[in-house]
Amino acid sequence: MTIRGRARIADWIEVGLLVRGPRPLGLDPLQSFFESSIGLEPQQVNTGVREMARRGALLGARYPFKVHGEYAVQSTTDAARSTYMTAALMAPGNPVREYLKAAPDESMAVTFENLVASAAAGIWGDAGHALRFGWPSEIGRPPEFDAAINWLAHRIGVSVGQGYRQPRRRDGGVDVVAWRPFPDGRSGFPVLLVQCTLQENLLAKGMDVDTRLWSSWLAMDVDPTTALATPTVVPPGAVWNELALKYMVLDRIRLIGLSPAATAEQLAVDWVAATVEGLREHLEEIREL
Repeated sequence: MTIRGRARIADWIEVGLLVRGPRPLGLDPLQSFFESSIGLEPQQVNTGVREMARRGALLGARYPFKVHGEYAVQSTTDAARSTYMTAALMAPGNPVREYLKAAPDESMAVTFENLVASAAAGIWGDAGHALRFGWPSEIGRPPEFDAAINWLAHRIGVSVGQGYRQPRRRDGGVDVVAWRPFPDGRSGFPVLLVQCTLQENLLAKGMDVDTRLWSSWLAMDVDPTTALATPTVVPPGAVWNELALKYMVLDRIRLIGLSPAATAEQLAVDWVAATVEGLREHLEEIREL
């Protein structure tokens, strides 16, 4: 097993601390554990801890871990109920993918899309709205694509466009739709089309959303904005730069910063609890440190 990059290393430390519980863990035993379990050198663990400190500085109380200088790290008492860990456990390359699920399942995808919908509405503050457009739907979206577009147009408050809607389509590449109506109730308000992905290769995603087609399906005076949502923490560099040239990037840090609550919904909390239970046998040693 090879874990590369400070972001990925930080993810592994976070999951290990979540399984361990909210007891402080010194950096020396932390380094020893990851060196013996997955072959990380002490300096690599240190880069992961520094990344955790960076995340904590960005997210404040929404970050469910504490870094005590160069001495110890720990999870908070409510880490398992946090929106942050709901997203973190879904990120590719972390212990969940290594030990439990090599590929994400439908329940994981739906849970993440609901998290994204809640966060995307927050782009415009309290006046923003968002819904999960993906199928299967728990909010009444019809299964047929043509009917789904009519349903969506009614929810957003726009007319249905004249563009041809192929019956074989499921969601047109869009998992979440967010919008911000104005008090005058007229057209020309911002709409955001979000594609969610649990895949590792982010550069392969995002091209599934064709704004030209969507502007023909929904009669919008202003072209919609597109976004790519991922539970990964995307570090600065070439990947981020290429993604940001095409669409708004909603990585884990941005999603948690936008989320209206630091505590996840109960269904997500239950999923996290079941996932942590499944990880215990694989990360038993860190619990005993």
